[in-house]
Amino acid sequence: MSSLLPIISEILPMILPSTTEVTRADQLTPLLDNEGRSIRDAAIVDAIINAVSGIGTLVVKEGFKGELRHHELKPGDFAFVPAWTEHQIRNDTDQELVWVITQSGPRPVGAILTDWGGQEAKTIE
Repeated sequence: MSSLLPIISEILPMILPSTTEVTRADQLTPLLDNEGRSIRDAAIVDAIINAVSGIGTLVVKEGFKGELRHHELKPGDFAFVPAWTEHQIRNDTDQELVWVITQSGPRPVGAILTDWGGQEAKTIE
């Protein structure tokens, strides 16, 4: 049976219908976080974060002990955040911070948490 898996994974995309999702620039809504609120997101999909302008800090809960690691993001930097990883982007400066977050799937799915390892405050769909 395991010898069939490579064949099936090659054939399925050819026989199953698929759709292309397009998001127009005028459909995007910027999230303005002028109050310094912290957003913690444990998404069920992978995310790629691209820093466009400003300097931000990506805080990620990593490892078996859940250590918080801080990564500075400058314009042009990319960060990959695996699914189910709690993370937060902070702006500790007076400059505007602009980033683009790309997630797999047709729409964002995840949760805003009350704290690191905390309860869901809001579901993102």
